[in-house]
Amino acid sequence: MAILYTILGLIVFIVVLGIIIIIHEGGHFYFSKKAGILCHEFSIGMGPLIAQKKKGETSYSIRAIPLGGYVSMAGEETELDLLKDVEQVKVKFNDEGHINFISLVLDNPKLADLDTYNVGKYDLVGTKDALKDELFLELTSLDGITKTYVVERNTMVNYQKNDSIQIAPYDRTFTNKKWGERFMSVFAGPLMNFVLALVIFFMMGLFFGYADTSSTKVNNVSDAALAAGLENNDVITSINGTTLSTWDDLSYKMSDIAKGNINSDGTVNITYLRDNQELNTIVKPVIYILSAQLLVEYKNNKVVLKDGDWINDTTLYEEGYRSGDAIIKINNTSINGIDDLLEFFTNSNMDAAQNISITFECVRNNNTTTVVLNNYSIYSKEMLSTQGYPQTKVMLGVETGTSFNIVKLLYMPWVQTGEASVQILSTLKLLFSKNSGVTISDLSGPVGIANLFTTLVQGEDAVYNILYWTGLLSVNIGIINLLPLPALDGGRLAFLLYEAITRKKPTPKVENTIHNIGFILLMALFVFVLVSDIIKCF
Repeated sequence: MAILYTILGLIVFIVVLGIIIIIHEGGHFYFSKKAGILCHEFSIGMGPLIAQKKKGETSYSIRAIPLGGYVSMAGEETELDLLKDVEQVKVKFNDEGHINFISLVLDNPKLADLDTYNVGKYDLVGTKDALKDELFLELTSLDGITKTYVVERNTMVNYQKNDSIQIAPYDRTFTNKKWGERFMSVFAGPLMNFVLALVIFFMMGLFFGYADTSSTKVNNVSDAALAAGLENNDVITSINGTTLSTWDDLSYKMSDIAKGNINSDGTVNITYLRDNQELNTIVKPVIYILSAQLLVEYKNNKVVLKDGDWINDTTLYEEGYRSGDAIIKINNTSINGIDDLLEFFTNSNMDAAQNISITFECVRNNNTTTVVLNNYSIYSKEMLSTQGYPQTKVMLGVETGTSFNIVKLLYMPWVQTGEASVQILSTLKLLFSKNSGVTISDLSGPVGIANLFTTLVQGEDAVYNILYWTGLLSVNIGIINLLPLPALDGGRLAFLLYEAITRKKPTPKVENTIHNIGFILLMALFVFVLVSDIIKCF
């Protein structure tokens, strides 16, 4: 079954990534074509070519490296003079006697019936006015006759045996278009990522609805609440004596409890209505210390790590901690109950992150032992908050229902897209924040995201989770591409903004050199993240 989920997750990931790339590059392609820019290639992926189909003046390609894609616009980079230093060519003529094909490859057997000419003067660029018949090529036949021919504006040039490219007259190049047309041709890629996210979040609201927070009626009960006797359709009226009227009230109360305002034995008192009858129960919720990656419970009058094989895969086990160890002190702070533990991790100054030391004093088999966790990682409050998580979490095991809400459907996609953008920007900020606990090694590339999708395809909420992460990934790609870094869309937009401010175009050679260096560095980062992802998988 695990293999099937892996295969299914990989297929879903490829489809999702393909859609995001097509939408992104489609934005570039649409606005560049609308501006009249010649687009040589529309590629999904980068690197070695897998498949290619030419339609009209554009080649549509699939390439091996799933790092993104590109639309190759004429003049976006320094346009090559295809006939520079070329002495001889073969050409084809149309019915009007104009040249519509030029081959620099003289030994191509497919062109054996074409005559060879010596190259003289030529102009394959023309002027911004795109005058009729302004492009020309002077040719001298091998018997010494020289003649100047008109070159069609869509002439193809065969520059390698199996590769041809259309010439790019002045009026068809990116560089020579109006500033607004160039800006939209670049900006449209990231813009379409945000549009895609809006559409996805809209679809989620349309088909799955939104959480019904208007009451505290329980729609789904999991193990902890079920063990306490709670059932679907029960209405929770108070927790630990605090009266509740909406689901938001319940969430706020549980957040307050997670800070240490809980019974020492880790239980909460619940009052609820069932068939208009008021009932009471005590729930033993699931307790997470997210900042320290701990799952704890109150057992035999002690705070212990929750039993389970999961601990064998953690740093805690490697450092000597064992499932069932009863915690009595952490860094000389007494832990007498669950409330002390929650309060310690909520209020401690261990907002530090990597390679810190924590000393646990524990009871194991009626003996006191000390476990020192060296080089232990604590997730900082800042890092957790960017992902929407608290440092500590207490879960009752109840969920509210969902309902269709036309009002929320109109504004929530915008809110969700905005929240996703803020979350991604906050995470990027953590990369440059001291003691945040986030480093480049925490970044995920295609392998890491593919591994995530193998998890997303499992469970009853698979479709919902896949849609949500597709929207989040689309926003992520949009944000990353807007960063003012060379080789990214944001880098090109930065040069365009420089031009708008200074009224001077940057030197094409300098700009392209900067973008090429940026691309090399981007590839190096890609390789690093790829290797890191592979290591994490094992």
